[in-house]
Amino acid sequence: MLTRREFFGAGLGAFAAFAAQNSARAGDAVPASGGARKETSAGEFDVCVLGGSCTGVFAAVRAAERGMKVALVENNGFFGGTATAGFVPVWHSLYDTKGEKKIIGGLTEEIENRLLARREAVLEKRTDPSVGAYLNVSALTLALDDLVSKHGSIRPFLHARVTDARLSSAGRATHAVIEDKSGRRLIAAKFFIDATGDADFIRRAGLGTWRLERADLQAHTTCALISGVDAARRAYGRFDLSRILCGKGGAGLEHGFGWTAKVVGCPSLDFIAATRVKNCDPSDADDLTRGEIEARRQIAAIVDAANRMYPPKKGGPGISIAAIAPCMGLRESRHIDALYRVTADDVLRGRRFDDTIARGSYRVDIHEGTGITFRYLDGTETRMTARPDGSMKHARGRWLPKGEKTATWYEIPYRALVPKGSQNIIAAGRMIDCERDAYGALRVMVNCNQMGEAAGLAAVRAVKERLPAADACVPLASI
Repeated sequence: MLTRREFFGAGLGAFAAFAAQNSARAGDAVPASGGARKETSAGEFDVCVLGGSCTGVFAAVRAAERGMKVALVENNGFFGGTATAGFVPVWHSLYDTKGEKKIIGGLTEEIENRLLARREAVLEKRTDPSVGAYLNVSALTLALDDLVSKHGSIRPFLHARVTDARLSSAGRATHAVIEDKSGRRLIAAKFFIDATGDADFIRRAGLGTWRLERADLQAHTTCALISGVDAARRAYGRFDLSRILCGKGGAGLEHGFGWTAKVVGCPSLDFIAATRVKNCDPSDADDLTRGEIEARRQIAAIVDAANRMYPPKKGGPGISIAAIAPCMGLRESRHIDALYRVTADDVLRGRRFDDTIARGSYRVDIHEGTGITFRYLDGTETRMTARPDGSMKHARGRWLPKGEKTATWYEIPYRALVPKGSQNIIAAGRMIDCERDAYGALRVMVNCNQMGEAAGLAAVRAVKERLPAADACVPLASI
């Protein structure tokens, strides 16, 4: 008779043999010595872009337009990043803060105009330093598909995650290692653009990164679409989001800041950005998992609180969740250690650079603790914190003394995207090297879009002229 230990040992051994046999039959990769899986080639390219947000797509398109063969790797099954996977439907103004001078064009303007022409976007006041246009993010998804498809030299890899980098020498990558449904594959390229948001490729290539303490990272937000808001307003004459979030009878959250907007093309739905996940580093897998679940818990609490405060009348529908964003909207994680670190003064005072590759007018916007701080280029600032009853306390003042010269836009230098020691790798997007206050302005999508275009142009120059990353800048023309 078998002992208990012998019985389970025999059973586990038989199961392992069965699993291995079926794995071989299915054609799965067989683990090599040391547990490493077989790597196959996914092709050779001039430029490899890791990350398919608008930032990454725009980088790939600019490179493809100039004759480059481009690999475009994206973790999701669609392009667009925070805009599409995060449901965030707003791009800030393409003009300076006075609305007198257009400072942003390129692919951002091209896509915005396409959506406007199709009534899939609506313009707000162009002088608003936080809102330029509201977009239908599903329409943006289709527009990005179309943009990529028009360039036959771009090969997209969807549902693919970068897992490693192969180098020929310090700072010079030869391959990106990705994992997808086909297994572990190698993408060979002459130049690499990290648009992952978390500097995943740059870190794996051994180049320097840094990050703030968890408590100092900007909080993250999962967005949702809800229905029934118009019915609540008709029945009660109001829909006060701040009182729903916290305070007596509310959702019991620690903050009171959130915002809503009508979904372009779907007037019965409202977009809502009202969750806040703090002390979360999304470059840490366990933190990211916890954060995603916590944000969805907050959405449920908000909807439940809304129905308590505004119960449906006469059999009305109440407030319902129509959709939850597939991914939490991530504001901050790793930054690269670049040739230059953008300072708060650079942004708030509108410093000009010889290697400018982007311009912006979005305010400094810092989500911290239970409050939020806004600093504007006109020298004013507002600090908003939640009171126990759910209302918001507004403290207004100035960061710049009256009488001093103010800026109407700021600039982003190329060298803040080039990691120290890099030969053929640059960053594009929110991993830019900058101080905390500067980051509150630079991280938004329109700014990152421009970084992507600049990275694509730099990659072309580096490949064609055989230049190191630091010398490949293609600066914007003066305005």
